Amino acid sequence: MNSVLPHKAMLKPYVCVACEKVVIAKEGDVPSLIGLISKITLTVPAETEIPRNGVAPKEWTVFSIWDSEPGDEQKEYVLCTQIVYPDKTQFGQIAKLKIPIEPKKRSQMLIQINGFPIGQPGPHTVRSWVEEKEQLVVGPLEFKIELEIIRDAAAKTGPSA
Repeated sequence: MNSVLPHKAMLKPYVCVACEKVVIAKEGDVPSLIGLISKITLTVPAETEIPRNGVAPKEWTVFSIWDSEPGDEQKEYVLCTQIVYPDKTQFGQIAKLKIPIEPKKRSQMLIQINGFPIGQPGPHTVRSWVEEKEQLVVGPLEFKIELEIIRDAAAKTGPSA
């Protein structure tokens, strides 16, 4: 006879993406994701120096949805999200938000970010995971956002005469 291990409740990722904006309808909590982000192209004048820790004033969101199982609502899960530069250093702080779990309902999480790192062209990694009691329980989930910087001799920084 096969022994059956006790079932352990655990969140499961349904979706995790970066987008410019998320609008959630009041009726039914239905999210609309506006402007999914997989690549950012920045055009700057050829002589422009961009510091390695440069940040563009661009608001964006890491949006995720999590499926729960019976018993998950009794746990305290925390969603952690980190952005990593192409050189593997961390951009900003790790965002940590408690995941509100209701029985038989998906949990939707929005991590608002108030700037995009532009100091290093290449793939920026967005990494999200779930912790319970500061222990990793789900993930990490990772995706990349490519940053391309085009240096244009014709681009002007100020008003043209």
